Amino acid sequence: MLRTILAAGLALAAAGLLSGCGAGYYKSNAGAGTAQLSLVRGAMHLGGRSLQVYSAYRDAQCKDTSGTGRLAAMLTYTTLRKAATVDAGQRLYLAAGLHGYGVTSSPPRGPGTFYDGPGMYLVQGTCLNLVSFVPQPQHDYEVVQEETGARACELRVLDRSTGAPPPDLAKENPSACPRDTAQ
Repeated sequence: MLRTILAAGLALAAAGLLSGCGAGYYKSNAGAGTAQLSLVRGAMHLGGRSLQVYSAYRDAQCKDTSGTGRLAAMLTYTTLRKAATVDAGQRLYLAAGLHGYGVTSSPPRGPGTFYDGPGMYLVQGTCLNLVSFVPQPQHDYEVVQEETGARACELRVLDRSTGAPPPDLAKENPSACPRDTAQ
């Protein structure tokens, strides 16, 4: 039991360190019209060993420019929903990454895996999605990424005023973004 608690603590620390190495934090432009995002923690069935990260950019390559980057990070069972304010009237590129970690007696090998000592590993980039749309001023959007299969997820955006996706919602290619886009 103590080993599991310590391992979970180490995994959280590793996730924090790794996620701090990527992009900065998103900041809406002062004076611009804004919209609200309700970022929902999806994939609850994965258990307590996953991290959901949402980030926002101003281009399809997820360039780390001033005011772009992380919107929220949520661990399973600790946070179910977070709110973010974004610029309205201009295209927003929304990246969502789901990362898992676990405890084992033998370390996993291969790309996308971070090994942090005996019995601890962090799997990077279980899935990454990128969508874009133009948020409308004073609108509220619900954003959720859920697992749809092994290492596969779907990112959904709904305008709460209509209950439907934004009409200009586009699925983008996340491979055009750097590996640490949603860490």
